[in-house]
Amino acid sequence: MKIEHFENLVAVAYADGILTEKEIDLLAESAYEAGLSRDEIGNVLERGSTLKFIVPQSFDDREQQLVDCIRMAMVDGEVHEKEYELCLQIALKLDFDQKYLNNIIELTRKLDC
Repeated sequence: MKIEHFENLVAVAYADGILTEKEIDLLAESAYEAGLSRDEIGNVLERGSTLKFIVPQSFDDREQQLVDCIRMAMVDGEVHEKEYELCLQIALKLDFDQKYLNNIIELTRKLDC
């Protein structure tokens, strides 16, 4: 995962205006897996509410970005309206339609049960 991917996850986490403990845990896990330094993480979190979404180039990266965004939106057990709207905007920017987004959300719900 690149820092841009982490920034996109932070943007999703901030979408509903609240950064929950579960979201922070998922962000920390993602940052650790990506090998980001504390300084990089802190810098991204400080800018969290103002981050702009960056579109990955490859299909696999775009799909993984969408899945990770959905996981972040669902970390508190539900997808709030603002989070869904952001995920939909992200899906469209990633060249996926709303039906694809909804299918991924349903699949993620089933896998997380």
